[in-house]
Amino acid sequence: MKQKPFWPRLPNAQECAILLLHLIEVRGGDSQPVNRIRLSELTLKRLWSRNRLSSEFLEEVQEWLSRGGWTLFFAQNTFAAIKTSAVQNWARVSSKLIAEDLDLVERGEFDFEKYLHLISNENGITNED
Repeated sequence: MKQKPFWPRLPNAQECAILLLHLIEVRGGDSQPVNRIRLSELTLKRLWSRNRLSSEFLEEVQEWLSRGGWTLFFAQNTFAAIKTSAVQNWARVSSKLIAEDLDLVERGEFDFEKYLHLISNENGITNED
């Protein structure tokens, strides 16, 4: 009798969120609970049995993780997840702090060049290179 070829089952977005939360829980072990982690794209692909991670799929996983109190995001060249409650104590900023500057932007009079250093590359590349 000929056997059918084995096709691995792809977990859905909800199941992928559960797998990630399970991994985080195991990573924490018996020590203090983990409230932030960093993950490579390769780790997520292996964890979720995927060859690629589409933005639509990631958004769906993010929705399920949110229900579990976690936020997943891409940070330059790696993924990161943080317990959403940890963010609640962070300093908050309001656009009111730069209201006058925003008025200048609206009038087309804001000097963006003065602030280009804020988006310069961490590798030492400046806007003068």
